[in-house]
Amino acid sequence: MTTLKARLLDWKELAPEVHQFRFEVPAVKNLEFTPGQFVCVIEHKEGKAIKRPYSIASPRAGNQFELCLNRVPNGMVSSWLFELKPGDEVDIREPVGHFTLRHPERRAVFVATGTGIAPFRSMLLDHLPRTQPRITLLFGVRYEEGLLYRDELEALAKEYPSFTFMPTLTRPDAGWQGRIGRVQEHLDEALALPATGEKQDVDIYICGLRDMVESVRKELLERGFDRKQIISERYD
Repeated sequence: MTTLKARLLDWKELAPEVHQFRFEVPAVKNLEFTPGQFVCVIEHKEGKAIKRPYSIASPRAGNQFELCLNRVPNGMVSSWLFELKPGDEVDIREPVGHFTLRHPERRAVFVATGTGIAPFRSMLLDHLPRTQPRITLLFGVRYEEGLLYRDELEALAKEYPSFTFMPTLTRPDAGWQGRIGRVQEHLDEALALPATGEKQDVDIYICGLRDMVESVRKELLERGFDRKQIISERYD
């Protein structure tokens, strides 16, 4: 697998301890990837190569890409990335992964928590302007400040009638007027099955921490969805 040099262009804070990093790969004109794939970032420390996979959070855009990640307490690679300055270089492996939009012609439901939003942002920004697939995004976080890319996602929902954005909070403050509770509690609304109960026309993509992914997957199987309709990626 090819190793490439990526140079940090800039970064910005999306939420407390969550940053978006924008890189370029000088050696290539276009970084080839399918939205939803990830790159492995390599930190060289004490003679060892420590690799961590991070989903690309941006659409295809020449030789640039973005990552969205939180600083993991005592995390080796994430802590190192948070200390980088513009102009610093890192080693990455070329993008790979199978967490991609399988059937753009079918309706899709995206279920994300936390930084699990990253691959979905890549898919939405890449696909909506071109093919406008029917997509519902159910996005759960603890606090309102954790709704990463909220303004952008709300703008996409206004611009593209085929896209529905459903945020939900588990620890809302008194001023929150939206959905409350875990993503599992809002699956019925997100799936919006027809009165006939037909399940064949929708694929469900799940991304986040293991407990959420396994819980949602189990519930969908119990509801009668086929395993091939459920595509998931775990971040731990």
